[in-house]
Amino acid sequence: MLAPALETIRIRGCFGLLRLPTMAAREPGVKKTTVEIEKDVWDSLEWDGLAAGHHPDLFEQPAHSRYYRRSRLLRGTVLRYVHS
Repeated sequence: MLAPALETIRIRGCFGLLRLPTMAAREPGVKKTTVEIEKDVWDSLEWDGLAAGHHPDLFEQPAHSRYYRRSRLLRGTVLRYVHS
């Protein structure tokens, strides 16, 4: 998919995603596309390379969720804590 005019891409919970759109036809001097995505998804993406216009350097450094795998979040059900 070729999408040279995208400014922002937001992806949540799409763990089967393999590729982002190609940014090959962007005008020189245009700001890089911003990507908001989970770190696991970003790390597992497949890239074709700079020559194909499909490389992580063609995007801004991704913004990962502040709550991504936060260690202090409660796990389990609230009912278990109420009846204990």
